[in-house]
Amino acid sequence: MPRMKKAALTAVMCLTLSLSAAPASAASYVDKRARACTSSSCATGTVVEYWYKKGSSLRGVGWVYAGTTKKPGAQYARWLYKKPGGKTRVGKSWRKAKPLGDQVYTEWGSGGHTGPKLPRGTLVCTEYKDTARSCVTLK
Repeated sequence: MPRMKKAALTAVMCLTLSLSAAPASAASYVDKRARACTSSSCATGTVVEYWYKKGSSLRGVGWVYAGTTKKPGAQYARWLYKKPGGKTRVGKSWRKAKPLGDQVYTEWGSGGHTGPKLPRGTLVCTEYKDTARSCVTLK
């Protein structure tokens, strides 16, 4: 009988430790990455990393990336957003692009669970001067 009590107590302690080992807050976040191009060759593209808590209608934008082929005038980029039913607003203003081979890129944010929180369905776009916008929707 004491042997069964000891085995049962050990099983309960193991179960308790295994349940408490994973933090609940880390499991409740969903991390996503969305991509878009302006053409089939993806001459200009957008990548947005965003996150949200399960069940929430808000999306946190942690990182925005814009890339394009080198063109005169396409040396500055910005990102914009449009909430459902709202006006287009500037997320961050014009920023000088960095060269990378035959392309240039610009990025904003540091990733992770930081940045502005926007509602689900918001359109996030990047735009280089004198080029078309590329946009993704936060789902």
